[in-house]
Amino acid sequence: MKTVKNVCIVIGLFLLSQISMTTFGLVKYYYLEAGESYIPSLVSYGLIALVLINIGLTIWIAKKLRLASFTFDWSTKRNWLWIVGAFVLGRIIAIVGTLFLQANTGQQTTANDAALNNIFSGENPLLIFLLIAVAAPVMEEIVFRGGIIGLVFKKYQIAGIIVSISLFGLAHTATSWIEFAIYALIGLLMALVYVKTKRLEAAIAVHFLNNVIGAIAMMFL
Repeated sequence: MKTVKNVCIVIGLFLLSQISMTTFGLVKYYYLEAGESYIPSLVSYGLIALVLINIGLTIWIAKKLRLASFTFDWSTKRNWLWIVGAFVLGRIIAIVGTLFLQANTGQQTTANDAALNNIFSGENPLLIFLLIAVAAPVMEEIVFRGGIIGLVFKKYQIAGIIVSISLFGLAHTATSWIEFAIYALIGLLMALVYVKTKRLEAAIAVHFLNNVIGAIAMMFL
């Protein structure tokens, strides 16, 4: 029964983590259908408030579930070595994977990145940054690493890692095995950082460093 309860908790966390992005997508679609290219500024500010509330609520629940403490004692030299090392390896995987994808399919980037570039084009820079560089790392790590590995598979970490990276790859709408491999391997790095440092915040830091590059590119390019 406890396992079923934990699975339900993770499903609930996942649904909660999708509120901001889903709402943004629906609002964007509404204005595109209305013939508008961009979301009005006032509406963007409302979405920014929603994202902040969504992040805060998810962190609060994660703390209640003891998935993470969100205190700054995680920031140690050892943990940062893991974070930086995982980030560098992640960038190598992303670059090599993208080159392999281009050579084999002709796609310039993954379907997930292409969709994000399209939907965020021309939108409020702060909204882009919050959704891509802050909300996604925090909430996805709470779900995929904290929830799956740290809660559901707490006693079976290897199984938890396998399930975590598999679902992480699928959640990024991979349309080929190459895309799936890219996201699964990056997910594996964050899972290893989480397991080795025993701090969810360290995995969030890796995810943030990975996503902030894309967020900045969308904001200014």
